[in-house]
Amino acid sequence: MKRILFLLLVCIQMSVAQGYTDNLLTSEELKADADYYFKTLYDRHPNPYYYYSLEEFEDIKNKIYSQLNQPLTKEQFAWIICEINSYVDRHSLIDEVSPDNLQNDFFQEKVNLFPVVKIKENKLFLADDLKDNITEINGMPVSEILSDNKKYFNRKLPHEPNIRMMESGFPFFLYNKYKFTSPYHVKFGSSNIIKTLDGMSLDEYLVRSFGTINVRGARKNNMDSLKIYSYKVYPNSSVAIFYINTFNGGSKDEFDNVLKKFTEEVNNQNIKCIFYDLSKNRGGQFGGYEALDIIKHDTVYFRRTEIARHDGFNRKTDINEIVLMPNFDIVIPQDRKLFVFQSDYTMSRGDYFCRIVKENNLGILVGENTREPTVAFSWTNHYEMPNSKIGFNCATTLVDFSDYFNSETLNPDIYWDIRHNREFTEKELIEIINHYKKNVQIK
Repeated sequence: MKRILFLLLVCIQMSVAQGYTDNLLTSEELKADADYYFKTLYDRHPNPYYYYSLEEFEDIKNKIYSQLNQPLTKEQFAWIICEINSYVDRHSLIDEVSPDNLQNDFFQEKVNLFPVVKIKENKLFLADDLKDNITEINGMPVSEILSDNKKYFNRKLPHEPNIRMMESGFPFFLYNKYKFTSPYHVKFGSSNIIKTLDGMSLDEYLVRSFGTINVRGARKNNMDSLKIYSYKVYPNSSVAIFYINTFNGGSKDEFDNVLKKFTEEVNNQNIKCIFYDLSKNRGGQFGGYEALDIIKHDTVYFRRTEIARHDGFNRKTDINEIVLMPNFDIVIPQDRKLFVFQSDYTMSRGDYFCRIVKENNLGILVGENTREPTVAFSWTNHYEMPNSKIGFNCATTLVDFSDYFNSETLNPDIYWDIRHNREFTEKELIEIINHYKKNVQIK
């Protein structure tokens, strides 16, 4: 569990490790790894030049190769090659992560992370104090840090999700790139004062930072006893909520078991309003569409256009996939309503689940825009460079929902402030239901 948590944490920022051995890779080995990466991208990816022109892409590629004429450590090479992340989609990132000794530093709380931050108009603020921006950290100008950080983000992707990713990964970037540790000496702009901050433990950061792996609704006694799925039923209000925090393949059995119990309980109690919380769901290997049998529905479709890469060729297909057949033979309250929470943390198959709900008129989306673009690359394969063993993903399919959705990412039906990590209260769920009835006049 620790390793999974850390992989997800660090992949948010595409951070690269510190703490590798001092063994140097030769120039020939470095170039062979770069060759392997780019050949894989050209062979397997539907369109490496989707965001940038061929000339722009070759410029960054040549810049990378120009720095490989001398021996480098794995860490040095990783920081160089990871700049290509700013030119590709989020499903085709180089995802090199930190080794076990760094993980232990975090989990044993030997390292305190920089506090949660917000980025507004290219200025950095502490999340707890948005009045005065930070200008320096440990003597380094924040403008330089943010500029360096941006080298690993594709600016052609939706702006707001990029900012959220930069915020959530900022402490890891400071630690991995600059080796900054607590105490942190922070200078503020308008006041021109310097404060010393102790930072926060990883566990505290997970609770505080919306964009991390902290799972709302999970039962957590410690980092090794994290239940992925949970639910609550409020019979007196006829309301229930199921926290669907991931579609990771390794969690499928748990998902099936909890969903079965949840379905039986809400059906036995004739619960009228069901909430699914996908606001922290970054996707995974299964779709979870069977959860939609909680309400009455006709045939449920998953509609999109795909351009898939097969044997070196692209094939375009308009897909009208049936994911669920009508379920009118199941005893379900006819007037049951489904509400689905989504956020800019909802990605990949989490986003797809929400799009299926929207396109098939199965429920009401609540929260904020998802992070997954309406035109996005998906269905990935994982690879490893032969010499450095640095891992990377490569998307094999361009998934296009633009025939059905006009927005850059998926809009909710109801914008609602869900930027808290506590479980939703019964009162808040009722407020959302009443808001919808009042403003959309659902009976």
